[in-house]
Amino acid sequence: MSYKLTVKACCIGIFCQAIITNLTAILFIPLGEQFGLSFTQLGALVMVNFAVQVTVSLVFGSIVDRYGFRRFIVAAHVLAVLGMGWFASANALPFAPYFTLLTGTIIFAIAAGFMELLLSPILNAIPTDEKSSAMSIMHAFYCIGFLAVAVITSVLLLVLGREAWPIITVFWLLIPLANLVLFMVAPIAEAVPQEKQDSATNLLKRPLFIVLIFVIFFAGSSEITFAQWTSAYLEEVIGLPKVVGDIVGVSMFAAMMAVCRLGYGFFKRKNVAWLPSQSVLMQIGSGLALGSYIVMAATSNPVFALLACAMCGLGVGLLWPGALSLAVEAFPAAGTFMFAILAAAGASGAALGPSVLGVIADNAGLRTGFMLTAVFPIGSIICLWGYHRLHRKHENIDNKPTLT
Repeated sequence: MSYKLTVKACCIGIFCQAIITNLTAILFIPLGEQFGLSFTQLGALVMVNFAVQVTVSLVFGSIVDRYGFRRFIVAAHVLAVLGMGWFASANALPFAPYFTLLTGTIIFAIAAGFMELLLSPILNAIPTDEKSSAMSIMHAFYCIGFLAVAVITSVLLLVLGREAWPIITVFWLLIPLANLVLFMVAPIAEAVPQEKQDSATNLLKRPLFIVLIFVIFFAGSSEITFAQWTSAYLEEVIGLPKVVGDIVGVSMFAAMMAVCRLGYGFFKRKNVAWLPSQSVLMQIGSGLALGSYIVMAATSNPVFALLACAMCGLGVGLLWPGALSLAVEAFPAAGTFMFAILAAAGASGAALGPSVLGVIADNAGLRTGFMLTAVFPIGSIICLWGYHRLHRKHENIDNKPTLT
């Protein structure tokens, strides 16, 4: 059976991860209205989601190498279906609704954690010379999933009514249910054998790897902070109707992320001579993200604000998958542990960034929040500069001739 089926399953898998990660935030208003939940309780669901994903990455990073990819990625899809089904039953089960929402979140967050941990190494293990383009294209499906969840869920809530959110949740769980079958039959290549892998201790001693941990941390914080607060900013600061902020602003952000990732994957696969290196493109993207944060902090013009959404999506698009590709290139003998550490670092940035902006916004407003959290893309620029310096030393050491 062809590895093309495996690539398709990975792309749909990361689409499922986007559903799990973003659906709750889109349902904030219906859930709050039906169950009388505070914004603190609703925000805690998102925090728990990311915290569980980080925990899964750290706990199972070395275990996966021992027992193989398939059983864990299949289990991830089973947990996604069960968690979303439990979440959708909050009004029907004989428990406090918030307890059901919280436990459902924990179950499907475990699934998302396994997906974050496993999909990249499964794709990377496929024998091909186009790993960075394949990684970028796969991660584009996260953006497509984010876009689909935002638009389709908003439209369904408008058409069916906010009380129909359980039906909408059940609709979305059909996708991981179908992909479960694909991963049961798709060929999955073996990872680097454990005896040939770089040890975790050796990896953590490498300054280049430490820098890449910070690169993906700032990638996660730059991307998710902007994504999570765009809707509220467009409604409260710019004065756009919520449906416009959700569908237009968030969709432009997600769509341009997808364009960035698909575009890089396409041109990289074509081996065009004029395409800069991935790390250079990541620095340019970090600069675009920084400019977007500054625009959001300064403008009152809805057109400029929406353009900033598009520009930030384009800017951050390559940061997360790019950090993974740079790590694979620098440490080809690393096992799943490397992906586990990078996944945990990215998810930590994704959890911390929106929380920091929220605290600042409560005390000084959303404009100030965007201005001060511009430190995240600044951090990305600095870390990528450090990567360039260390990568040259890393290459010199690896290419240094040995005396015999």
